[in-house]
Amino acid sequence: MEVVLHPLFEAWLTSLTDGSLAGGTDWWEVAAEITALLGALERHGRNLGDPECHEVVSARYDIRALRRTPPTGTTPYAVGPPVIRILVGFARSEQGQTIAVALVGGDKTALGNRWYPANVERAQQRLDQWCSRNPGSTPIVRRGGH
Repeated sequence: MEVVLHPLFEAWLTSLTDGSLAGGTDWWEVAAEITALLGALERHGRNLGDPECHEVVSARYDIRALRRTPPTGTTPYAVGPPVIRILVGFARSEQGQTIAVALVGGDKTALGNRWYPANVERAQQRLDQWCSRNPGSTPIVRRGGH
């Protein structure tokens, strides 16, 4: 499956390794784990499941959350914070292909599941924006969605 990065997601991913983040976290390792998750999505598509990925049921679009933690086969060393989530939306191209768009990434360590509402809304807006800038692309609505 083709995986593309929304420009704002790409800027966030780049910021992880630009030296601006403090703390004892190895941000290069975190960025590598995120890249590994995106690679797993590329290989497995929408069949990528738990523990690496889960559906975001509060979204109106088909949006999934890639999970850095808990440790998985894709991210075996992700044993602690930061608890990174990457929200990925799916769109259909004019040719009928499904495209995964990495939309929002962030650390939900401090907020827990309260991280989701504002970021899911942000992801949906970014998916709409991405589709409007890529003529013929439309967001895939979640089955049983709103």
